[in-house]
Formats: sequence, structure tokens, C-alpha cells
Amino acid sequence: MSATINHEGTDQPLPVEVRERPTAHTSIYKAGQLVYDGAAASDESAAAARAAASMEPGTSLNQMLAWGIANSSPEELERRAAAGATAPSQLDQEVLDMLLGQPAVASMRAALGKLDAEGIAAGAGATEAALAALEELEYYCEDVDLAVDFAKIGGLRAALLVLGAPPAAAEGGADDSTAASADGHLPEMRPADAELAEAACGVVAAGAQNNPPFQQACIALRTHRALLALLVATGEAAAPVPLQRKALLALSAIARGSAEAAAAVLVQPAALPCFGRLAASGDAKLRRRALQFLLALLRDYALSAEALRPHVTPAALVAAATPPADAETAAAALHVAIALSGDAAFRRAFAGAGGGALTAAPDEEEVAALLQQLLPRLTSD
Repeated sequence: MSATINHEGTDQPLPVEVRERPTAHTSIYKAGQLVYDGAAASDESAAAARAAASMEPGTSLNQMLAWGIANSSPEELERRAAAGATAPSQLDQEVLDMLLGQPAVASMRAALGKLDAEGIAAGAGATEAALAALEELEYYCEDVDLAVDFAKIGGLRAALLVLGAPPAAAEGGADDSTAASADGHLPEMRPADAELAEAACGVVAAGAQNNPPFQQACIALRTHRALLALLVATGEAAAPVPLQRKALLALSAIARGSAEAAAAVLVQPAALPCFGRLAASGDAKLRRRALQFLLALLRDYALSAEALRPHVTPAALVAAATPPADAETAAAALHVAIALSGDAAFRRAFAGAGGGALTAAPDEEEVAALLQQLLPRLTSD
């Protein structure tokens, strides 16, 4: 075999050995761009390039960890600690989960463990850890899929315990103390701590929002009856107003958009009288939420005007639409009034309560449009 090769008419000798160049002369590309030309580099420039590359953390967790170790200075950390420097701020929980690979379900289980729902139900009271755990659970339950996982791992049962339901009810049993009895009596709910119960309502409300599987789980565990019981109680047994607000928010989230859930709520004899009373509440936020809830039930055809009319007084609707009521409350009240105005007696009572003199502020276009639709009906008789 010839040891030469003909190139452009000239015989050239073939290589007799392979000579490997130093790795320092290897070109380096980053994101498709040449950052170091190894062919034209000297040993000194190659060392400088490697040193520059070490200043960047890289993209993998191992590279970031190695970079952090290589670039940390114990002396600087001690100096900052002695000077009272502010500690690094806590990363967002979602970013931590992404970096550390912590499954969300595992985090929810850990939060439920911190909650100690059984201890709270036994009267242990609120703790900072329990409140933080409920806030974390509410954050997770804003995700539809995670909310379903929350119900599957027993989260709803824990929430019921915090709300003051007996343990038998939280386990989903048919205990008469929590299930509505044949004559329609609701259980007597006694949450050990109102602040924790309010936070538990927030978790349920976040999970039930437009989430049919979660809504079905709530109905199966009679969560709607526990929430309604918190709203029905009056006098000395009444729940604090902030807890009533959150309970109504959670109950509304369970019933909205689900015919089955809405029917399960409305079948309770105490439901409509309770909602009518809340629509006339002296608390502005509670009144607004009650009116918006009733309006949603009417729009979803879960509730008829004939069924609602005996429980909402025209005077309450007029008061809710009278300044200084906010525009959202006034609009909800007028929508409900329009839905109920098919009855002549209701129209006369509404006009007699001052409904014919209602006005809208210049910037309340929706309220003005609703009044233009409603007021002619009051004079049609």
C-alpha cells in the first residue's frame, strides 16, 4: 500500500501518527456563539477563558451547586452576619418546587401534617404554623388538579374538623349530628378557633371554584351543610362576621356552576331564608356576596323567581341599591329585583319602599341601564 496520496498532481506523504492538540486549544461555543477560539489561542488565553467560564453558574442543578461552592466565601458570610446584614429573602414557593423537584401533593401532605386538624378540633387553638399551613393549602387549591388531589388525600376532612364538624362527619359517616335530619335541622357547628375556620373556608372556596370533581367531593362529605350551619346561626350562637363572609364565599363556590351542588344546597329548608336574611345584612360585604350568590343561582336556573320571592323583601333590595351602596351591590340588587318583578305585588311593594326614586351616579353605567329597565315596570300596573 502506497504511503503517499496524490493531491493536485503532487504526491503527498500520509501521516504516520496522530498528534492530539491540547484541550486548551479547543474552541468553546455557547448558545451557538463562539466565545473562545481555540485555534488562535495561547495557553494563557485558554486559562483565562476557563476562569471566565467558571464565573457562570451553568444550567443544571449540579453545575449551580458546584458554582455556588466554588464562589462562596466563608469569611464574607461571617462578616455579613456580624454586621447584621439582612438575610436573603425567601424564594417563591413555586420556584422552590421547580428547583428542588418537590411534588405538590407531598407539600400538601406536609402542610396537613402541620395543621393538626384533630388537635384544633379538640380545642388546641390557633397556631402560626396552622395558619401558615392553611394559607399554603389555599395556594395549592387554586390549581384545579391540585384541588382534586387535596380532596383525595383527606384535605376536605381536615377542613371540616377545623370548621367544627364532629370527627364522624369529617370521616364521611352518616352521623345524624352533621347530616340534616328528616325535619331539616342542621348541625350545631362550634369551631374551636374562628380565625382558623375562616382560613379553612378560604381553602374550600379556592378548591371549589369552577371545579366539578371538587364540588362533588364537598357534597359527598356534606361540606355544604357545615357551611350553611355556620350561616344559619343567629344571636349569641352566630359566627363572627368575617367567618360568615368566608363561609358564604365557600358555599357559593360549591353551588355555582353545578346543578347537582346547587340542588343539594337549596334543598335545605333553612337555605333560602338564610340567604334572604344575609341579603339584608348590615355588613356591606356580606350583603353583596349574598345578592351576587342569589343572582348566580337565578341565572343558572337552579333557583326560580317564585321560590326566591317570599324570602327577599323589596325593602332590602331598595336599601342595597340606594347610595352610598357600591356599584356592584346596587347592580346585583337591581338584577334580582328585575328577576322578581314579574309579580304585581312585588312591584307595588318595591315602589312603596322607595324603589321608584332610585338614581344612579354618573359613572355607574350598569346601574343606570338596570334602572331604565326596571322603573317602567313599576308604573305599568
